[in-house]
Amino acid sequence: MSDGMKAVVLGGTGAVGREVVGQLLCSPRWSSVAAVGRRAVEVPSEYKHKEGFDASKLQNVVVDMDKLETEGRAAFEGADSVFCCLGTTRPTAGSAEAFRKVDLHYVEAAARAAAACKVPHFGLVSAQGANAGVWSSDWKLFHGLLYMKTKGQAEEAVKAQRFPYASILRPGLLERGELARGMEKAVARLMSSVKVSQVAHCMIADAERWHAEQKATASGGAGGEPEVKLFDMKQIQGYA
Repeated sequence: MSDGMKAVVLGGTGAVGREVVGQLLCSPRWSSVAAVGRRAVEVPSEYKHKEGFDASKLQNVVVDMDKLETEGRAAFEGADSVFCCLGTTRPTAGSAEAFRKVDLHYVEAAARAAAACKVPHFGLVSAQGANAGVWSSDWKLFHGLLYMKTKGQAEEAVKAQRFPYASILRPGLLERGELARGMEKAVARLMSSVKVSQVAHCMIADAERWHAEQKATASGGAGGEPEVKLFDMKQIQGYA
């Protein structure tokens, strides 16, 4: 494995995903960035003026997400890392079923596609409190529990593919910058929060660390037991 790595980003139009794409385009360690989703990614303007920014590395792969494993498969071929930032909210999705489709079923499909193409590393943005075993209901009143259960199930789906390395980030309240709503800004002043740029940095820097270690040992992630690393809020905030 060498520098000039290939990354695949899912959820690149979302708050964290946009940051992941922007940071990858500024890093000399990544030569190709495939943004897979139902619409093209627009890179945050602040990244376009940063040192090292190279828009030519970005390839937008627009697919029907219900057919991700077939229409998007080519994007996963030869990839070194997949950064999965898929996520929505029930109000945005419109129903519990639609929410689960994005936050669980599309994540499952992405993990299967990556595993089928033998991608060695899969990174997932999950959520603080994720727990596949928690009781939940589709009733709106219990959406918080459904959210945590769904995120936990998505984590288990990624683990089930037994990637050589899987990194799972569990941020709490996200500071989404210009994408933040008024209520989010108010709550962020009262509660511990983390910038979406920090989440993206942790995700990418840890992937680079792992790949460098594999290169140093010439293993490329081959052999041995699958490794899963969880990052909580403090670890994300403190990742150098």
